[in-house]
Parts: sequence; C-alpha cells; structure tokens
Amino acid sequence: MSQRTVVLDLASNHQLARDLVAGGVFVPDVLRLGDDVTLLLQSGDTMAEVPARVVFVDATKGSGLQLVGCDTDMKQRIIALASGMAGPATVAFDDVDDPPPEPAPEDDAPEVTEPLTPEELAENALPSDDGDDEDDPDRKLALNVHERLRNLTVVQQLRIAQKGEVSERIVLERIYGKTVWEALLRNPRITGPEVARIARMGALPRTQMEVIVGNGAWLQIPEVRRALLSNPRLGTDQILRVLRLLPKHELKLASMQTAYPVAVRDAAKRMLRELGG
Repeated sequence: MSQRTVVLDLASNHQLARDLVAGGVFVPDVLRLGDDVTLLLQSGDTMAEVPARVVFVDATKGSGLQLVGCDTDMKQRIIALASGMAGPATVAFDDVDDPPPEPAPEDDAPEVTEPLTPEELAENALPSDDGDDEDDPDRKLALNVHERLRNLTVVQQLRIAQKGEVSERIVLERIYGKTVWEALLRNPRITGPEVARIARMGALPRTQMEVIVGNGAWLQIPEVRRALLSNPRLGTDQILRVLRLLPKHELKLASMQTAYPVAVRDAAKRMLRELGG
C-alpha cells in the first residue's frame, strides 16, 4: 500500500513552519493512528519531502503528526524553506532510523495564531547567541517608527497609509488592522507581500477582496494568489477568477491543499477535469 502524502504550504502559513520546527504539526486530514506519512512542504516553487508518523487522531478535527528524525539540520532546512531561502530545487530530507519518542496525544488542536513573518520565524525557532541587541540601529529605528505611529487619529492613519513608506505601512497595519486596509490598498507603492498579508485576513470585507482580485498585476504574484485562496471569505466567482490564473501544476496542488477551504479544492478539481488533468 502506497504511503499517504499530506501537502502543507509554508508560504501561506508560517505557524505551520513553527510547529514543524517544534517537531510536529496538526493537519485537518483524518489519518490512521500509527501510519507513516510523507509531508510535502511547499514554499513558492520549492518543495521538500519530510517523513512523519500519525501519533494522534480526532475524527472530527484531524490528525497530529510527529516528524521522524527532526534534528537540528532538518529544523534549519524547514526555516530556510519557509523563509524562501531554500532555492528553486526540491529539498529532500533523509529518513532517520531511530525516531524520537512519540509525545502523548493532546486533546485539542493547536491554537491558531497570526502567521509569523520569515524574520520572526527564524528569531523564534533558533535562539540567537549574540546577546543583548539594544544597540542594534535597525531595532532602534523599528521601535521609533512603532512609537511614532501609536495613538494616531483616524485621519492621520489613513493619510499615512495612502502615502507612507513600507516600514510605516507595515507598522500601521499591525497596530490598526482593518481600519487602514482600504487606504493601504490605495497606496501605489504597496508591495506584493503587503497585499498578500491583507488578502489572508479572514475579516477582510468582500469589497476590499474585490479590489485585490480585480488587480491583474497583484494576481500575477503567486504569494497573493495563495493568500486569496486560503481566505474562507473568497467568493465562488472570485475563486474561479484566481484559479484560472494558476499553472496546471499549481492547480493540482490547489485541489489537494488542505490549507485551502473545501470550496477552493472542489473548484480546482472541477477545473482539472475540464482540462483533462
């Protein structure tokens, strides 16, 4: 019997990468306890296969997987993959003969938190030995921007969102959230990663979702397309518009990508059948 493969998109959810670095991950697939599976980790055009074992199953929520042979080298490669530094080739992880002891099953699925940026992921997963960084000028600059943008009036928030630099826009979005989303999307200098972050927000109104879907330049960015498809509020007509832009190999991944809502996977499957794939 062939081994089950579970696909995980690290680019659209860095919480998955953080869980993997910790040695395990919870997936919505209901698998069989004790089975060995292959995790296919994807980030952009880069993919990696990681061996894992099913250590916990909840028939209503999914399965808990333990990585087999999760050593320091594997953790560093996962971080590199999630950070987009693994290169265009597929990365392969070798099986380890002596896997670590399996942890006791947990009653609930891991708590879902806001995805980390690649920099935050690396900082949390691999502690630095550099000691105190209070003298770091980049850190001081970031703190100054954060302090300067706190306690702004709504008018000030919107004005800076429409005309501010990238460092200001990022801090604004983190502090004020949905209040500045529309203004940020109207900023002509907004970058692909910023658009993708907004597109991923579950509270994004349909009107602002339509602004993103209606922008042909943004839809050419794979990160933006993945973020849109992972958003459960994406409408049926919008799903089809995004899927039509996917290359056939990405469409196949979308049809089995558990990070995407069922409506997206079903639409991708129908489109594949129409294409004869």
